[in-house]
Amino acid sequence: MGFLRGWQRSVAVLPLLLIGLVADSGCYDTGDGSAPPLEHFYFPVGLKVSHGGTVLYAVNSNFDLQFNGGTIQSYDLHQIRHDTVKAIKDPTKNLPLIKDSDTTCADALKEGEPRRELGETCAPPVDSKHYFRDSAIIGAFATDLLLSRPPAELQGEFLVADGACTSPPCRQSTKVHADDPPVPAGNASFDRLFVPVRGNATLTWATVVRDSVESVPPADPKAPYAPFRLDCGQGPSKRCDAVHQIGEDPNEEGNSRHLTMPGEPFGATISEDGTSLVITHQNDTKTTLFSTGLSRTRNDGENDRPLPAIQFVADKLPVGGIDIAGVPHDPDAFLGARDLPRPAFLQTSRSIPEVSLIRRYSDEEGGVGPSTPRPFLDFEAVFPITVSAGGADSRGIVIDPTPRLACKARVAAVGPNQTAEERDRQMLACARKPARVFIANRSPAALLIGEVGGAQGIDGAYDPDRLTIHSSEPLSPGPSRVYLAPIVDSDGAYALRVFVVCFDSATIWVYDPDAGVMETNIRVAPGPFAMAFDPFSLEDVATHAQVPYNERDRALQLRRYRFAYVASFMQSFVQILDLEKALPNPATYGKVVYTLGRPTNPKGT
Repeated sequence: MGFLRGWQRSVAVLPLLLIGLVADSGCYDTGDGSAPPLEHFYFPVGLKVSHGGTVLYAVNSNFDLQFNGGTIQSYDLHQIRHDTVKAIKDPTKNLPLIKDSDTTCADALKEGEPRRELGETCAPPVDSKHYFRDSAIIGAFATDLLLSRPPAELQGEFLVADGACTSPPCRQSTKVHADDPPVPAGNASFDRLFVPVRGNATLTWATVVRDSVESVPPADPKAPYAPFRLDCGQGPSKRCDAVHQIGEDPNEEGNSRHLTMPGEPFGATISEDGTSLVITHQNDTKTTLFSTGLSRTRNDGENDRPLPAIQFVADKLPVGGIDIAGVPHDPDAFLGARDLPRPAFLQTSRSIPEVSLIRRYSDEEGGVGPSTPRPFLDFEAVFPITVSAGGADSRGIVIDPTPRLACKARVAAVGPNQTAEERDRQMLACARKPARVFIANRSPAALLIGEVGGAQGIDGAYDPDRLTIHSSEPLSPGPSRVYLAPIVDSDGAYALRVFVVCFDSATIWVYDPDAGVMETNIRVAPGPFAMAFDPFSLEDVATHAQVPYNERDRALQLRRYRFAYVASFMQSFVQILDLEKALPNPATYGKVVYTLGRPTNPKGT
């Protein structure tokens, strides 16, 4: 049952009916049951932060089938971040606290006594409904949440939320919903959210308006703010329509091969070019390819874009695919080459101690195929896991290209003091540096460390996709997902870390890849499932750039990047972690400093 096996062991008092139900194929009938809670977390399994950092998107799985579906939700992250800073200063004032919640904050909040540092004692729960802005109903058993990549041409542009164009040129405005205020299309445009859903074996998707780092939601929670709005064709019932649940109908638009998606979809990733989405299947030997209808090189209006569509189902992979990550291909590594390598992906397995290499091709390659090219996947290689006894049951995987980015930044900084030939030679060497790979492994519990790319073989030829796993770091039980994100170091600069979520042991381990040491571990609520982070760019992280303050947050001395967000699957709420060391008193670094929602145990426990 994927990441949830550990939870089933730790809460054995759940009804046996539930355990049997989730071990099934995942199919179910929504029937006429009650609608899920639209304004609260309920078995959250995915979090994403909007590109501008003003919206927190969440997906809830309805894991125990108490309702007739799960939900996608949007929350006001701008206000959440402000209130988190206020809570760190004083959690007793002007916050939407849940007054009757059973907390351990008595000592921290006791009148007449010095207050302990927030995070050392408690993070008082607040009413998450205070920040809720929109939701839509989807199928049950969602497993992940992905946000489309922004087009490269839009980096640095920003949304004007109230429709007033303050930065020319202004273009024709557009809307997601008829009652939305105008939004400049050239400044805002659209993103898409994608959710693999096990209950009906679909990729469910929704459109959202893109925000930016300068966006400021209105103070009035009832006032319209386009990036909060979720559009998946939902009507008064709030349920996403069939057009936004793809993979079920072999005749749906764009499905030229007339495919249906296999059961048990689980992990997913979006290709570097933004055009493809690949999904694993946790009880099968298949991997499914979808087109996103998007590209990083174009920013068409939403009505001008193709719909997402299922494209291909690859078979005969190792059984039990869990997570998947795109292999970064740096164009500078192939100077003089006629073509770049086709997009490639590394996929983990919960059953076999191997990592699989999958590549995306097109029917038109080689001069044969249909007049309308169609993409497909090819299973090309496996890389064994041999660094520890066992090595089976691998879960999350991330790939870190920052060594390449840092090297290229140093070469670029030399500027005119080198010839073009020398610059190209150095850039080629930088681009061919191996990318680091980190994998969460359960048998034994460890963080596997390796690299992909670099000189390989006897002749030292460059192989951009070859994986080598060379070492491991022990972890507590139940490693599941892995995230690549920075902290703010004591100098106020980005510093890269690897965050490993351990579901069974309710712990997040923080690994410093540059120092090669496990820096710390953070105790969180039972059943941590997913994380999200304030927006950042890997280029800034690679160069250890200073983390700027947002002008919109200057009064609070709140940096553009500071917090991480952790979804507790087992207790249906979200915790916020402070990742900044550059504070007058950094006692809250690595601590839970805010709690969204009332911790609630599953029914039947």
